[in-house]
Amino acid sequence: MMTALYLTGGVLLVVCGAGIGFLLARSEQNKWRTAHAFSRLLEYTGTSIRYKGCPADEVLAGAAIYPEFARLGLDQCLRFSEIPVPGVFGTAVCQELRENLLALETCGKDSACKTLESMILLCQPGEDMLRDHAHNAMRLYPRLGGCFGALAAILLI
Repeated sequence: MMTALYLTGGVLLVVCGAGIGFLLARSEQNKWRTAHAFSRLLEYTGTSIRYKGCPADEVLAGAAIYPEFARLGLDQCLRFSEIPVPGVFGTAVCQELRENLLALETCGKDSACKTLESMILLCQPGEDMLRDHAHNAMRLYPRLGGCFGALAAILLI
């Protein structure tokens, strides 16, 4: 009876550790998804300005209806400077992105398209790094959590 209890407790610790690892990996994956959604928003904005000639409020209203941009919180944005820049890119890149979004409000169509292209290139290395990190975390964190759970079970016996 006591052995079955120890075995059940040990299995629960391993499963809980793996579950916590999975949740941490999902957190890393959400960071990448946010960065990817922001890059896609910049591409969508550039396309809307270049080919449709849409003003900021129309671009942002159109973007707000897409589910892929929902995580960016565009519901109340009417100007480019109101777009929340995700903090996943790092402080310096975020500051430069904010400045470029503010500059979009006063520049012409061609200049806006060039600015958006440079913003996409600025986001690309961070997005690639976050994607790789999320992929590695999804493979590693649940296993590592399971190992910590097994270690805890061994130490408690």
